[in-house]
Amino acid sequence: MKRIVFASILVLGIAASTGASAADRGQGPLRAHQEPRGIGNLVARGDAVHVVYAVDARGVAPAGSLYVRNDVMSQFERLALKATRTQLQVGLPARLLRGHRLFYYAVIRDAKSGRSVTVPAAGARSPSSAWILADARQVNLGVHRFGHVRAPDGVVARVEPSDVAWQTEGDTFGPQTFLVGADGTTYLDDSLNDRLLVFRNGAPDAAVRTIPLPSRSADSDVALGPNGTIYVKGGIGRGLDFKNVLYQLASDGSVRWRSVLAGDVRNSGSFVIGANSPLRTGADGTLYCLAGMPGRPGGELGWMPIATPGGRPLTVAQQVRRTIWPGQPVAHGLRLVTEVYAARANAAPREVRVALIDRAGRVVKSWRIVSRTDINFGYATPEVVGGDPVLVLDVTAGTGTAFKWEYLVLRLGPSGLRTQFSLRHVAFGDNILADVRIAADGSVYQLGSSPTSGVTIRRYAR
Repeated sequence: MKRIVFASILVLGIAASTGASAADRGQGPLRAHQEPRGIGNLVARGDAVHVVYAVDARGVAPAGSLYVRNDVMSQFERLALKATRTQLQVGLPARLLRGHRLFYYAVIRDAKSGRSVTVPAAGARSPSSAWILADARQVNLGVHRFGHVRAPDGVVARVEPSDVAWQTEGDTFGPQTFLVGADGTTYLDDSLNDRLLVFRNGAPDAAVRTIPLPSRSADSDVALGPNGTIYVKGGIGRGLDFKNVLYQLASDGSVRWRSVLAGDVRNSGSFVIGANSPLRTGADGTLYCLAGMPGRPGGELGWMPIATPGGRPLTVAQQVRRTIWPGQPVAHGLRLVTEVYAARANAAPREVRVALIDRAGRVVKSWRIVSRTDINFGYATPEVVGGDPVLVLDVTAGTGTAFKWEYLVLRLGPSGLRTQFSLRHVAFGDNILADVRIAADGSVYQLGSSPTSGVTIRRYAR
């Protein structure tokens, strides 16, 4: 069980973007948005693809058309949208899932007032799109064998339970994330004490120093910056005045600067930042934050740049304008796009789709990972190592006392699967930050924690 701080903020954003307005009273323009479910960013031949739209107004009689084509068609084909209560939807004929790209937009009208809206607004000039995985490598995992986990190759940090803070009532948690620098230095986030414990490479049993963190950052991610600096997310203000902020700290913990992030409560209709939104340093040193983007087709997440490679903050306008969507930026100008897929509505996913996209928007490589056990993404951020995507998946089965939960680490290659191994889930409580990190060399690090045995960070060599 996890405290889904990020998801709860997303719900707030969706509510804010679809609440009462002049349009609800029959005034102003008609508003509608595409529901993120139904079509993903990565589709495959044989998928039952539905495109769904919601009308953001009451008392209307919606009708409309979907215009769709693929990259081997010269013109859009018109499909009638079917009204179901407050939604409009249509299933795509299988014959349209050809080629490598799918393009579509909708024109929705109100029969009562004659108002109409195009989604997205630019229509055929800049339609919504998805990639068609025509040549994906197939990876068949079969049934997961719980209990067959890999032994670690070493320990990089070890802390007694009395040396860090724990919350043992209500939403239980303790230290839940960490960082490993390029030189092997390990930084354990003792979040309830607002500090980082620093361990030298090769000396796991004693922290050599501590770095104080700003208050109100217990559920916020941390990242390494240039020249020994540290980044940490935090919050200032309360209620409608609350803002998510980014701190850059010097190596002694003193605040060098603080900047406001896009996506505060008043701006939540487009960019939404949760308390536990992960931070990630891109290949060129740019710092990114994962942002919710309500209403986007195929998934609501985008990587928003928030600091330059040189360590300077970006303005809110720059953050929004430069956001990478969909997918996360990786080396050589590529984007890594990942999604889970379930063939039936409300079913647990048993397929993960992965694609590397180039600057021109073409699929360079793609994979379809199929399991006979439920799989999904957790809080570990995928990475690309030597051109290979490395993923950490949650694998679950059973319910109640029979519930099982392990991590599955996969490294993908040109012919399918290069390596895989399983790890036990060993973080205490409802951790909502990454307890597994993927290093630049492909090594995997995992945090294990317990109020009775303390914290251990283990290394699994690539």
